[in-house]
Amino acid sequence: MQSTSKKNNYFIGTLSGTSMDAIDASIYKITNKIKLVDSISFKMPEDLKAKLFYLSKSKKNLFQNPTKALKQADDEFTRITVKTIKRLIKKSGLCSSDITAIGSHGQTIQHSPFSKKPYSLQIGSPDLIAIQTGITTIGNFRQTNIINGGSGAPLTPAFHQKFLRNKKQNRVIINIGGISNLTLLLKNQKIMGWDSGPGNCLIDQSVKFFSNGKNSFDKNGRWGKKGDLKKLDKLINEFLSREYFHRKPPKSDSTENYNFSEIYSREIQISKFDWISAMTEITAKSIFNSLKENCNVKELGIYLCGGGSKNLFLMDLIKSKLPKKWKLYTTEALGIDPMLVETSTFAWLAKQRIESRKINLRSSTNAEISLTGEIFKS
Repeated sequence: MQSTSKKNNYFIGTLSGTSMDAIDASIYKITNKIKLVDSISFKMPEDLKAKLFYLSKSKKNLFQNPTKALKQADDEFTRITVKTIKRLIKKSGLCSSDITAIGSHGQTIQHSPFSKKPYSLQIGSPDLIAIQTGITTIGNFRQTNIINGGSGAPLTPAFHQKFLRNKKQNRVIINIGGISNLTLLLKNQKIMGWDSGPGNCLIDQSVKFFSNGKNSFDKNGRWGKKGDLKKLDKLINEFLSREYFHRKPPKSDSTENYNFSEIYSREIQISKFDWISAMTEITAKSIFNSLKENCNVKELGIYLCGGGSKNLFLMDLIKSKLPKKWKLYTTEALGIDPMLVETSTFAWLAKQRIESRKINLRSSTNAEISLTGEIFKS
């Protein structure tokens, strides 16, 4: 298709979340508002997903000491990302010359912001994506944040503040991916953002464990709902006594810190549903506890997004803990598809970087106000 004009403020945001389920990509037209043009999701091949999960559990610093396995996974992931972007552009009816830039987050393999030499490792080469799509690509968002004194995550609060803040309502945006992160948008206070702890990661791992790999997540929370939370009440409370859950924000977490196989015990004679229910409660309780400790307003609108917003049992558990005037929704109520909040974030961050606009993430990552992301020309 022939391009009908030069750049039209079209930006692509793409990433694979910490659940590693799929590579998501969306096109947005961004001016003072953001409008979805089209989106696509490419299911992660199971063999690649297994490789990525294995790499994410490595005890070695793969950022400083990359292995052959990491390079192979990077090449494969990059190839699929390029394929996904090209399919998206074709599906949208646009052509590559219409797109100003791609904001490519990639797939997080390791995130270690508090080590002696802090780093965040994502695969999905933005350099190769730029060359193979012919579109300027912005990448290395988390690492540039770390270089500027931050923890590299969460990055979404800047986007939430720009598009989801409301002068008449106290709000919190909760993205439940592999990790849960919260953005507190109170009417007369500074924005706050932080990772509360596990999102879907322990739930997904437990489902995969009990299904022998046949299922990778608890669809609609059906398995968790069949369980009895009380049977693992002591384990849940002990788990939530970990130091991270009592640390003050801003703080950043990673799925590599959570492993269901280290929690599970065959000596505890309960059903698989009880275990999955308990992992869901850990997520729900850690989110609520973190919110309660950092938000003391009487009225609050709570908006969920990410894969966890589709887990109806998880939503019910969160809702059951809320004060009467704290109301639970998804970001659908704000006009943004709950599954597209992150792609829209990276499309918007790409626009900010192309236009040399500095991002303020002090309250969520402790970084200096700075340019976020690195530009790779096609």
